[in-house]
Amino acid sequence: MLERYEQQVISHSALLAELKGYARPNDKISELVRVGTLTRLKKGLYTLSDNPQLSRELVANHLHGPSYVSCHWALSYYGLLPEAVTSVSSICIDRAREFSNSLGRFTYHSVPTNYYKFGLTSQGSEQSAFVIATPTKALCDLLVTTRLIRIQSMRSMQEYLFDDLRLDEADVGALDLQLVNDCRSAQYKSQMLSHLSKSIESAS
Repeated sequence: MLERYEQQVISHSALLAELKGYARPNDKISELVRVGTLTRLKKGLYTLSDNPQLSRELVANHLHGPSYVSCHWALSYYGLLPEAVTSVSSICIDRAREFSNSLGRFTYHSVPTNYYKFGLTSQGSEQSAFVIATPTKALCDLLVTTRLIRIQSMRSMQEYLFDDLRLDEADVGALDLQLVNDCRSAQYKSQMLSHLSKSIESAS
């Protein structure tokens, strides 16, 4: 009866509806977890254990929200980072959180609401679509949420982009300059984003 939830995240309430014929549906859920039919992602959230096509980005959207996938993970998703990324990073407007489960580590960075709204897009299939930052917003998010980062000039921004992140100059030049300026309008770490804006202009 749960086969239709392939590639999906299943809420506790959805499971109760599916198992309404059982006298003790919560006991049945516990049994399904124990025998390995279901995997518990966090309290009240599950997925089928045999679910190889399940998107980790979709899981990230559900674990803590509202949120969208961003930063290193999104940049890697778009093929902009040369190294593999292991932790799924997301942006939220609630408090920062971190989760670890059988699918890996999921981190959430909090930003102001007026900054959050820019540069979001939907990816994936119709059955398992998820919300992720565009490449430009993912880079903006990485900059504004990285702790102890010191970028006080266009030169230091370029060193961070090309030496630390090892981004390709052509990829930086192709970023959405208007979106960076939209993010700056939120007045959240706008000086750093101004250095990014100038670096994009220089690379384009």
